[in-house]
Amino acid sequence: MYAYVVLSNHFHLCLKTVDANLVTGMQWLQSTFANRFNRFVHERGHVFQGRYQALLVEEGESLLRVVNYIHLNPVRAGLQTIETLKAYSYGSFPKYFQRRCPSCLDATDWLREAGDLKRTLAGLRCYHKYLATVAESDPQKRDALHSELCRGWYIGTREGKKALLKDIAAGSRVDADVVKGYGEEYAQVLLQEGLGRLDKRSQDLASDLKLAAWKVILASWIKLQCGVGNRWFSEYLYMGSIYSISKAVSAELSQGSRRKRMWRKLGTPKSKA
Repeated sequence: MYAYVVLSNHFHLCLKTVDANLVTGMQWLQSTFANRFNRFVHERGHVFQGRYQALLVEEGESLLRVVNYIHLNPVRAGLQTIETLKAYSYGSFPKYFQRRCPSCLDATDWLREAGDLKRTLAGLRCYHKYLATVAESDPQKRDALHSELCRGWYIGTREGKKALLKDIAAGSRVDADVVKGYGEEYAQVLLQEGLGRLDKRSQDLASDLKLAAWKVILASWIKLQCGVGNRWFSEYLYMGSIYSISKAVSAELSQGSRRKRMWRKLGTPKSKA
């Protein structure tokens, strides 16, 4: 584990898995916490609002950016200042300064990226000063990273993303969460291509009926290529309830209506996975 922080209504983890077992690990973590929390407060039911979001982080500078973001969460939330950050005990930052740091925490890679620093008290103090400069840096860069963390699936360089997509297309073993993110990335490409073939614009998605015939056919076409979930269609194609989407798409695919003019216009996608 490289970094973590727990706040009042969410938490962040940055960790590395040897095997493609993130789903299993997160299921254990969240279910164990939820069960213990419910016993503690004498409640029942869901503790977490929804499923966790997983992003793949490229090694090197991108890893450092994410670690910095996690460590600075209490500062952005107004719970601590950069000077008092070590006092926030619900995160990994102060743990690194302890004489008996938890053995699961690993700072070697990201400290090296922060200026070839070592995991010593002097090195960590230098990193603390470095965090102060990061906190005061260009807010546009911070906003861009926040957007990536909220909406993206990969944190890294364009070259790194292309290499990963190539590996996935070749059938490389990758964690299921990464494949899900990749599917959504490809669906975005197909959406733009499909809109062009149907002579539609992005604005038409929001202004037309939720289950307009062309939107149902476009969603069915995308689904055949990458199997993205109905929640994605609800958000990006403005199609409403996921249950209505499921019913409409299933009917479209089962009735053999691909001979329709719109299906012929869509044809075979040029954009490859």
